[in-house]
Amino acid sequence: MRNDRLETGARLGVGESTVMRFCRAIDYKGYQEFKLRLAQDLVKPIAYIHEKIKFSDSIAQLAQKTFQANRSAVENTQKALDPEMIEVAANALAGARRIDTYGAGYSYFTAMDAKLKFTRLGLLAAAYGDAHLQAMAAATLTRQDVAIGVSHSGSIKDVADALSLARKSGAMTIAITNFSPSQFTKVSDVVLLTASPESPLGGEALTSRIAQLCVIDVLSVAVAVAIGEGCLDLIKKTSEAVKKRLC
Repeated sequence: MRNDRLETGARLGVGESTVMRFCRAIDYKGYQEFKLRLAQDLVKPIAYIHEKIKFSDSIAQLAQKTFQANRSAVENTQKALDPEMIEVAANALAGARRIDTYGAGYSYFTAMDAKLKFTRLGLLAAAYGDAHLQAMAAATLTRQDVAIGVSHSGSIKDVADALSLARKSGAMTIAITNFSPSQFTKVSDVVLLTASPESPLGGEALTSRIAQLCVIDVLSVAVAVAIGEGCLDLIKKTSEAVKKRLC
């Protein structure tokens, strides 16, 4: 991240310390938080899907509006993601003794997807949706481990508490969320932002889950690259194991 600050300073013709003072002067803790908020402001606003849909719409119109909302979520999430943070997270995950992913509600399915992808790479991965299991798992982590919290709002108390406990246990913590600052980002070493709206008709729209899954997909590919060619044998072994389950 320091190189990032130096590069920004060089482009502006000022020193690294000036960049840091500027960020703090506008009430950000540091350059990273400033980058996260700037990324959110730069993406195109996405209209809530249900505000665009009318009862008089045809099926073709419903499909067009739904697909457009999902495409926008993916495109804006790509813009909001920080490649440097992806690299930091991928290197930590590739060398982790154990990887825990915490999520509640719909985000638990994203956590399960992370578990499947990391397991396929030969990593010891788990996904937890129950608050008690999240807390117990987080308490047993070490400095060799990584904990990932997934939440659109970044304010789910049980998951934020699990991330906080994992951090106290010495593990690196990663937040995948749509909002910064939030409870998640306060207890996370790495923040990976999505850019998708919540549905006003209750719960999260599919767009938020698609954005989360895209982040997990990018992470898993980056982890595979970080592991190197050795991951090919692991992928082959896990694929063969699954094929044996086919009828």
